[in-house]
Amino acid sequence: MTGEPVPYSIYNDNTILVLYVLSLIMGAYTLMRDGGSILERIKFMLYYSGQSTPYNTRAGISKTGSFTLYANTILYSTIITFVYLQKALSNEDRGNLIMFAAIVLLYIIFLAIKFIVYETVNRTLFSAKQAHEWSLSYFFTIKTASILLMPLASALILLPTLSDTFVRIYLAIVGIMFFIVLSLRCFNIIFSKTFYFLDIFLYLCAIELLPLIPLWQVMQRTNLFLMIKF
Repeated sequence: MTGEPVPYSIYNDNTILVLYVLSLIMGAYTLMRDGGSILERIKFMLYYSGQSTPYNTRAGISKTGSFTLYANTILYSTIITFVYLQKALSNEDRGNLIMFAAIVLLYIIFLAIKFIVYETVNRTLFSAKQAHEWSLSYFFTIKTASILLMPLASALILLPTLSDTFVRIYLAIVGIMFFIVLSLRCFNIIFSKTFYFLDIFLYLCAIELLPLIPLWQVMQRTNLFLMIKF
């Protein structure tokens, strides 16, 4: 007599747990090694005008540290997206590591495309110096997003019954903080001489918010496809 299969839980998925623990270890190592440089950049990241030495070059972060921060941002974003899609598409009872890997790959591709788009658009619209400063500043924000996403990803793994409302509120707060930081950074670096706040808003909507819509659609369709095939 066979019992009923145990419902899937990300907490019981050893592969994801191993990746999560490794991310914590590497994240702690990065903070010990490059924590001073990261804090130095954060300290000056909202201030640009009048500096003889831009804040992006004041303190260097090692290549290992940068890779770890990028990897953790992608991993934590994947965990949050994976759990949400399971609930939204009524797929909570079975895990699909192929879907998890697909989300990771989609985030990597999205980040690579974003880098190309930012480089192309910004070097076309703005000076080379402004484009370079903005690119370094923007992708530093992406890397440090892992610090904000880690608590939520941890809660989703360790607390399977976490309220959806809490998740939405937390993500909304992170999103608002992200948009405010980018707006201030745009004002200080790119639009410092025009003071056109509408330009900043339209620029960020076009280059930052709109690409998220097709990304989300691709993730949903990919998840549905893999649910059928596997």
